[in-house]
Amino acid sequence: MAKPDWGALQNQFLADHAKNGISPKEWCEAQGLNYASARRYIKKPATQSVQSAQKTAQKKLRTAHAQSGAKTPIPQIENQIDSNCLPPENIADEWSLNPHEYGLNDMQARFVSEYLIDMNRVAAYKRAGGKGEGNTAYVAASRMYRNDKVSRAIRDALAARERRTQITQDAVLKMWWELATADATQITEHRRLCCRHCWGFGHQYQWRDAVEFEEAGAEAKEKKKAAPRDDGGYGFDATLDPNPECPRCNGMGVSRAFFHDTRDLHGAARRLFAGVKEGRFGLEVQMRNQDDALKMVAQHLGMLKNRTELTGADGGPINQVNYTPEDYAKAQAALEKQLPDLD
Repeated sequence: MAKPDWGALQNQFLADHAKNGISPKEWCEAQGLNYASARRYIKKPATQSVQSAQKTAQKKLRTAHAQSGAKTPIPQIENQIDSNCLPPENIADEWSLNPHEYGLNDMQARFVSEYLIDMNRVAAYKRAGGKGEGNTAYVAASRMYRNDKVSRAIRDALAARERRTQITQDAVLKMWWELATADATQITEHRRLCCRHCWGFGHQYQWRDAVEFEEAGAEAKEKKKAAPRDDGGYGFDATLDPNPECPRCNGMGVSRAFFHDTRDLHGAARRLFAGVKEGRFGLEVQMRNQDDALKMVAQHLGMLKNRTELTGADGGPINQVNYTPEDYAKAQAALEKQLPDLD
C-alpha cells in the first residue's frame, strides 16, 4: 500500500476548511483516513498563533518606540512575521509535565524532565541539582527514581512518547531485529564467584559476620553436632572473584545465578524480558524467543520460502489439459463397454 501524500492531503484539507470550516477529524473521517495517524499532518492553519505573535511584537515595538522618544509613526508588522519562527502546530500534541498533577516538588519535576533526555538516573539527578558523587549520588538518584509520584510521571511521559511514534514496517522490522540481537546478559548472568574458603585465613571456612557464626553454633548445638570454628575469620563477600590459589575449589569458584534489576532495563533488553515465574525451585526469568524473532526478520527480508512449489517431470512445468463435456461423455461410454454385463 502506497504511503499517503500528506502534503497534498494537507493542502486539500486547507482548501475545504476555508470553504466550510470543517474540522481535521471530520475531514479525515470523510476521506476514510485514520485520524490517530493523520493528526500529525492534517492541521488547521495557525491563524491565531500568527495573530498572537504579531500583537506581542507590535507591543514590544511600541514600548521601544516610546522609550526612544521618537516621533515617527510606529510601523505595522502584521505581514512581516515569518511563520517558520513560530512554535510547531503540533505543540498541543506533545506531552508536557504538570508538577501539580503528580504532586511533584521542584527537584522531582526537574529530575523527571532530565531523565527523559537520556534515561540515566544518576546524570538526571546531578543535572536537576542533586549533590553527591559515586555511590552516594547513585543511592540518592535511585531513591528519587523509585518514588511513586516520580515513577508515575515517567511512565506517563514514556507512554505519551510511544503514542506519538508512528508505527511503520521499518519500525516493526527494527523492533524484531533488536529483539533478535538483544544481549540476554543484561537480564541474567551465570557467574563463577569465590567459595567460602577462597579468601579465608589459611583458606579456612569464612563467615559473613559473627551473627552468622553464632547462628551456626546454635544450630549445631541443637542437632548435637560439633561446634563450628571461625579460624577462617569473617567478612565473606559472595560477589568477589575466586582466589586462584584456593585449594578447595582450585581457583574455579562456585556457580551463582545473578539477576539484574528489571526495573532498570531499557530498549532491546526491556523487550526481551517477558516476566518472572516463581516455581518450586525458585525464581525463573522468562525471555521472549530470540530465534523466532530472527526468523521473523528473515521472513520479512524474503530469506525464507513460505510456499510449496509443485513442478512437473524433471522439474519442468506442469502440463494442464482442459477437458470438455463431450470428452467426459466419450470416456464414460468407453468405460461402460469394458465393464462386464451384470444382468
